[in-house]
Amino acid sequence: MSVESTLAKAETDLREGRLGLARRRLRGLLESRPTDLTVRHRLAGSYRWIHCLDESGRWNYLDESLTADELAAFERRFRDPARRLAVLHWPDPEHTPPATPLARRRLAALHRQATGRQPDWPDHPDDAATVAPPLPPRPMPRQPVHRAPVPRFAPRPPEMPMHVAAFRLTLFIAAGVALIALVQHQLG
Repeated sequence: MSVESTLAKAETDLREGRLGLARRRLRGLLESRPTDLTVRHRLAGSYRWIHCLDESGRWNYLDESLTADELAAFERRFRDPARRLAVLHWPDPEHTPPATPLARRRLAALHRQATGRQPDWPDHPDDAATVAPPLPPRPMPRQPVHRAPVPRFAPRPPEMPMHVAAFRLTLFIAAGVALIALVQHQLG
């Protein structure tokens, strides 16, 4: 199955509320293509649906859409830089640079924090030596915003189609009639 078709199926799964299936598809795709930043971004998006900031930060760490909240949640969950580097599942970060300059700078900075040395990327020595740029500051609201806590559960799944509900009801009624007939036969 091609990358594009798998990404399309995962998007369909997300739209239809099958978040677990979408994440499994994307994780499987990421296992075969661990340096694909698009797959990582889509996986992060699947965790945003359920407001799981630490996981969305983990998979968005090398993407420009990483938010300060996601980064903070990721760093809170994985406090040790070596652990953060390991859970990114980037293959051979010392010798395999990401495709974008921002991703290279972030991975290089994390690699330096975790190992004490800069990566060996001959094609990108400047990115390997520079510090990752800070995230843009979040705009401050003019007035205090009071929000209800966001629940940490998946959105409500789509409703059952009418023909499936009718079929299940028919089976339930047939089972009830059969049970009543069995009891009458035993008693009588």
